Amino acid sequence: MPQGGQYSIATITLAVQLVVDAGSSLRGSSAAMNTFVERGFADFRVPAASTIRSWILRLGLFALNRPLDKTQPWFWLMDHTIQIGSKKLLVILGGCLHQVRFGQRALALSELQLVALVPMDTSNGSLVERELELAALRTGVPQLIVSDQGGDLVKGIGNYRELRPAVKHVLDVAHFGANLLERSWESQPRWSEFLTQIQQTSSKLRQSKVAELTAPQLRPKGRFLNLGVLLRFVSLLLLRLDAAKPEATVQEHYGWLREYREPLATWLAEHHLVRTTIRHLRVEGLHGRSRLELHRVWRVLGLGERPHLRALAKHWCDYVRQHQPSEGSVRYVASTEVLESSFGKLKRVSGQQSRSGLTGLVLAMGTVVGSLSDDEVRQGLESTPQKKVDSWVGRCIGRTVQWLRRRFLKNSSD
Repeated sequence: MPQGGQYSIATITLAVQLVVDAGSSLRGSSAAMNTFVERGFADFRVPAASTIRSWILRLGLFALNRPLDKTQPWFWLMDHTIQIGSKKLLVILGGCLHQVRFGQRALALSELQLVALVPMDTSNGSLVERELELAALRTGVPQLIVSDQGGDLVKGIGNYRELRPAVKHVLDVAHFGANLLERSWESQPRWSEFLTQIQQTSSKLRQSKVAELTAPQLRPKGRFLNLGVLLRFVSLLLLRLDAAKPEATVQEHYGWLREYREPLATWLAEHHLVRTTIRHLRVEGLHGRSRLELHRVWRVLGLGERPHLRALAKHWCDYVRQHQPSEGSVRYVASTEVLESSFGKLKRVSGQQSRSGLTGLVLAMGTVVGSLSDDEVRQGLESTPQKKVDSWVGRCIGRTVQWLRRRFLKNSSD
């Protein structure tokens, strides 16, 4: 066990994994471990939820501060995550380009390291550039930075690269594909009409006896990144409508979909091309033969007979031409999907507190990514007491929305 501690490394690791990997709450993790002991499946001292929280934050801060190997060519994935309140959280995850398993599978969280975690009241090009400078103190100047097309990130990365032209900047493939569809579809009156009809129908069905027919909701932000579930739902409805005897409820509420059969076929084909391209580049990365490989992947989609698909394919070829490495043997990461996954895990670990803005639990990002050995867990806890966590939270987070709300409620009751 760590020096001065009361729990074994195995107990600490189990508690942290129940929260971070199994999706249990802090209290749920403690309760589950208590059940293991009571039922005789294990024999250890059960930690309280507050103790587990402390371990997660201390290990997260350790991951944020520990030395990283500067001798390797690093790539960075960066983006902001926003909850409520004025603060944004700038996150930079990184890894060694030589260790990416291109062609086998997409990046996994366990293969990345936490490079930077920066709560920011405002974000602009100058502030992002400053954080890139600080991040390079941990990894050295990266070979590659991957981000979405957020104006502050693009500006900050551009400023950073002015004195470091060898650093490459790749725009995330999923955001690029979503923007392609958005530019094309938002200008089509039929698309706007279709969305309006879907929303009106869903409003009628949500509180009805056939609420199961309610269409999936698109997220207000980045909805073109999440179109697949809606388009699949609509495709299923059309199949039901085409049956010899369509169900009465489907006919009553979605009979209007038949008027959109032709544009829906076009939208589905375009979305399929974009998703196919994203999946390919997410695994294979960008390299000198990417365009040739994509044309092979697209062959089954029938581009020759579909001018609208050829137009999309041309935009993808332009994207590859702009971002692919010039060296034949080099491959670049093209996706920040794993970073988005880390945001989802962080919000799950934060639980209800994520609805109250940024809190100290953002340090859990250090336990969400990477994988700590038993020796690193021991080292992390021994070198990172709770007072260091409290100091970081006070300096970087300050007064949270939760704290301000409690003060407001207290003052209101006086």
